[in-house]
Amino acid sequence: MTLIQCSEHLWVFKDTCNVYVVKHGSECLLIDTGSGAVLPRLSEIGIERVDWVLHTHHHRDQCWGTPMLQKTGAKIAVPEYERHLFENVEAHWQSRGIYDNYNDSNTFFALGENIEIDAVLEDYEAFPWKGYNFRILPAKGHTYGMISLIADVDGQTVAFTGDLMVRGGKLYQLHAMEYSYGDMLGIEFTMQSILALKKQSAAVAYPSHGTAITEVDADITRLEARLEKLSTVGRLLTSGRNTGFEDWQTLRDSKLERISEHLLWGGPYTCSNFYVVLSGSGHAMLIDYGLSSIGHLHFGSDHDGMQALRFVEHHLDELQNHFGVKEIEVVLPTHIHNDHICGIPYLQRKFGTQCWALDRVAQVIVDPAAWASTPCCFHKPVKVQRTLRDGEAFHWRGFDFEIYYAPGQTEYHAMILGHIDGKRLLFSGDNLWLFNPRARGIEHEIPIQLTVMRNSFQLEMHRRCAQVLQKARPDVLCPGHGALITISDARIAEYADYVDYKEAAFREIVDEPADCFIDLFWARMLPYISEARPSDEITYTVKIRNNLERRAVYQAHLLPAFGWRPHAERESVSLEPGEQGEILLRATAPALSDSKRRLVTAEILIDGVSQGPICEALVSTRGRRQE
Repeated sequence: MTLIQCSEHLWVFKDTCNVYVVKHGSECLLIDTGSGAVLPRLSEIGIERVDWVLHTHHHRDQCWGTPMLQKTGAKIAVPEYERHLFENVEAHWQSRGIYDNYNDSNTFFALGENIEIDAVLEDYEAFPWKGYNFRILPAKGHTYGMISLIADVDGQTVAFTGDLMVRGGKLYQLHAMEYSYGDMLGIEFTMQSILALKKQSAAVAYPSHGTAITEVDADITRLEARLEKLSTVGRLLTSGRNTGFEDWQTLRDSKLERISEHLLWGGPYTCSNFYVVLSGSGHAMLIDYGLSSIGHLHFGSDHDGMQALRFVEHHLDELQNHFGVKEIEVVLPTHIHNDHICGIPYLQRKFGTQCWALDRVAQVIVDPAAWASTPCCFHKPVKVQRTLRDGEAFHWRGFDFEIYYAPGQTEYHAMILGHIDGKRLLFSGDNLWLFNPRARGIEHEIPIQLTVMRNSFQLEMHRRCAQVLQKARPDVLCPGHGALITISDARIAEYADYVDYKEAAFREIVDEPADCFIDLFWARMLPYISEARPSDEITYTVKIRNNLERRAVYQAHLLPAFGWRPHAERESVSLEPGEQGEILLRATAPALSDSKRRLVTAEILIDGVSQGPICEALVSTRGRRQE
């Protein structure tokens, strides 16, 4: 194995993967490490020190030599969505299912021992080194978190593409396209990734296996055709399961559809609907901006190898090139769920987009770690520039809107009424769907309300949604999933009847007061996820809802665990029926660093009667004590 020069400052070393060497004086940066056998050969080209290793993905053939490089002082940077498969991979192997395992994603090719990392390569950001600027492009496909690195080297744009593709317009490994049992979801992801790569106009692409791709655009075009052919084979599930469409229909992003002169819709198979209000003068306001297709939602058995949903840019080129959008000025989230908001941080970084949000939604999305006990929070905070109140009217470039608190599918949810092109349009998020119950004498589709108990469900939530619908009286409902819904007085009445019927059924199956046995989060502890330095003090807020039909005194105290020391025995709050309150609890972290997430619980008492350690939080202790 020898070093082969690609250009003045770039070499490749053929190992278990291609190891690329970018040279600057007597130092270098490596793209992947293979077995580490490159190390003793570097002196042949005048390199005395490896400064950084940038990994494209987590597979063993790419990084089993990394510990050897670390011993020489090299620093390690890894893709953000595969960080855990480097620094916490031992826990991955302890928790990965063995029997009855329908997860086919290839995290089985991960390392066995943890590797300490020095930096994270964040999607759509850049890694600067010695005058080079490595732009980080999502390359989802071969693995969930893989990246391509785009840089200008020796006067030309080059791409280090990992195992996204190989020369000739082919895949490196077909089996890597399986994510869940029996699907080939990686086909859709690969299509999205190579189309994004094509826009980079790279002169050469350097893959992890095989020879350099010198006809980048032509090879991408060849691979596009081959991926399209796979999507026509039949039931390869190249876009995953339960899309409601044929594979060939969903392989590429949907096209934006015009609802009216100034309103666009992401299209019928965008996973989480988003809507675009056009000013007519180059400005746009988005309502939600999340996942491009249902395959990216990963709610099935392929989920255990990942730790967060990964956003991939979609539809923005079409907005700019076909609809004349020059500035995405504002985005309004309907609710907190990651599949609807995961693109907002990207909009804010790239375009400086402002986020306007209902107060109940804003409190969660600005601090997701605190609220992560509620399902489907997106892990990246969203900056909210304008906080709106229930019932508030607001104006944007000639259009009038009203926003309403509408806790339905989740407690942290809004519905937004827009007056656009002579129509009253209600952007309802995940609250309403059309469904035929085929029961109770109903044999046609009616509007129903989605129910997810863990989304802080309380009986009054859906009644409130019915009241919002009755007050707004929209012409058209623009839902978070599925096609637009024409609304009539009859449908509003059917929805209200459905909510009443469901509430009665729920009340009959538990004792009264029903919310005591329905409301999972009557006690919630914030922040849910936190990190402290050794011996630091941390304050928890326990939020209490009194679901009893009488006044009650609630007490709470932290239970000592893992060296954490509570400050007080008990704190209390007195609440009237239906009232909400807070209890503050303080604790001191252990004196020694402990990077593992530890469970901290609080015992809750009602009028002196213990309910047990009802609410919990996760905390780790890192670094050194600050003096």
